[in-house]
Amino acid sequence: MRIAALTDIHAASDPLQLALTAARREGFDRMLILGDLLTYGVQPLETLELVQGAAARDGAILISGNHDMLYRGSPAAESYRAALPDWLRESVDWTAAHIPPGGMAAFDWRESWSLGPLFAAHANPFDYGDWRYIRSAQEAEEAAAALAARGFLYGLFGHVHRHRRYDCAAATIFTLASLGQPRDDGDRTPKWAMIEVRGDFVTVESRDIDFDPEDQMHAIRATTLSPATQERLCRFFA
Repeated sequence: MRIAALTDIHAASDPLQLALTAARREGFDRMLILGDLLTYGVQPLETLELVQGAAARDGAILISGNHDMLYRGSPAAESYRAALPDWLRESVDWTAAHIPPGGMAAFDWRESWSLGPLFAAHANPFDYGDWRYIRSAQEAEEAAAALAARGFLYGLFGHVHRHRRYDCAAATIFTLASLGQPRDDGDRTPKWAMIEVRGDFVTVESRDIDFDPEDQMHAIRATTLSPATQERLCRFFA
């Protein structure tokens, strides 16, 4: 089973389109979108249209992330929004004003997905709404223990915007790089991934997207977002 995995798009439709094209060219059996379609980037409508196309054309499976929760409406979402820093809340509010009401409700959202030895979710293997990051060996060990307790050998997650592998005692943890907001200081290239599941073995290979970050920064600076928020968002690409 070959799975094309995309995550943390964050309203960057140009790298999303490039990733979809590359995945279709390479071929896959399933497509998995691990959440966070919006916020930070400034192409929300174009992003939603591409994801709708991926769901219709490719049967893409959509996993809900913390930023997806923000636009779907719930008491938990409002509480989460209220706790965000001002610049990030401005990005959320700007995005909400630029998508149709109920625009996120059209998708068939899931909290997680699994296939054989592999468990996939947006952030981690804990309960939905627990948005703890996996950014260290210790955090990976905790996640691996939770995976093993549920009978899985591998975990696949986004959320941290960095491509990493942690070979833990109980299970192997993979985190994927972001399409829309790269955060790896050593590599700011947008990425997607190809996963292969063969029996009890899972491999993950990262795929780079040939994308000029200046395009994204120019689009951000052309919006009505405050200059301070624009600069904060552009830092992720500089």
